[in-house]
Amino acid sequence: MQPDHDSFKEEVRQRLLRIFNAAKQGLKVADVDKHRCEGFIQAGVFMGLVSNEEMSQLMDDTHRSVFRQSIAERQAELTARSLWQPAGVDYSQYESPTIERRRR
Repeated sequence: MQPDHDSFKEEVRQRLLRIFNAAKQGLKVADVDKHRCEGFIQAGVFMGLVSNEEMSQLMDDTHRSVFRQSIAERQAELTARSLWQPAGVDYSQYESPTIERRRR
């Protein structure tokens, strides 16, 4: 059975849904799963079933259906959040009340 345009797009959509839903649940999506999806998409482009533009639009539409925002909007939000939460800062010295810290 030869895949057609619509069945290929539906398979890509299902794969993207699995990846995006796992990410939404806070699960670490394995790189191998992402790479398989990317390779599958590239195979469809190579075989002429779909275009890169169609796949980009499908990816953004699927992402929007899961996260209620585009990929670009979510990336900007995640970047903004990370700017306010510096990594590696040790705040443990502030866990005790100020009065106790002043006595030291």
